[in-house]
Amino acid sequence: MKRRAVLLLLAATGLASCADPEPAEPRTGVSSVAADYLWPVHSRELGQGFCFTLVQGLTPVEVVARLGGTELERVEWQRLVGPGDGERGDTGRFFLGVTRAGDDWSLIVEDNGALGVTESLVEPLSAGSTVLAYYSDAEEHGRLLALRDGDVVLDFDSGTPDRWGGSRPGDFVPAMRAAGLIGGTGVTGPTGPALAFLDGQTGVRLTHDFLVERTYLLVTVPKP
Repeated sequence: MKRRAVLLLLAATGLASCADPEPAEPRTGVSSVAADYLWPVHSRELGQGFCFTLVQGLTPVEVVARLGGTELERVEWQRLVGPGDGERGDTGRFFLGVTRAGDDWSLIVEDNGALGVTESLVEPLSAGSTVLAYYSDAEEHGRLLALRDGDVVLDFDSGTPDRWGGSRPGDFVPAMRAAGLIGGTGVTGPTGPALAFLDGQTGVRLTHDFLVERTYLLVTVPKP
């Protein structure tokens, strides 16, 4: 991958878990809130999959430090995800962008990366904080993860929607029902409801316009 190879060259040169709170009912329609968040499904930029991770109470620089990452440069949205090639071509590193999102949250954006649902990395990241992440692959199979102070409190996999993980999954039943992930609201795919859930938990609206307007720290993080 030309883009990834260049980024690695820059870096080298120094530039700067199971519970079952209730069965999920079949999903077949789209709620009005979730409809605002269907854009990644149709996006060529994120066509190979994506992961959005929100971290409370840490600045982007602090997020990078906790992850043991290396900042390469500051980039706009199109340079971060424009090629839509994700992690292809490098098996040893995650590539991601980190930006400020609201008064109390930092956002990690990955083009076809899964750092946000890699528990060995996000558990320490959540120390004294809250982390919420949603990962989707190219087939729109999704995983939703919530952590508080090193504890996985919710682990929801759209492939097994009637089986949840985490220490306190029941805490999230009302919010997940309101977002359309459970309760028979009839959404055919999890992406819109999952991002609506993140909105409800954080107040951060992950619309395409919101993401395009931001500047990101382009970062590499070694894979465990």
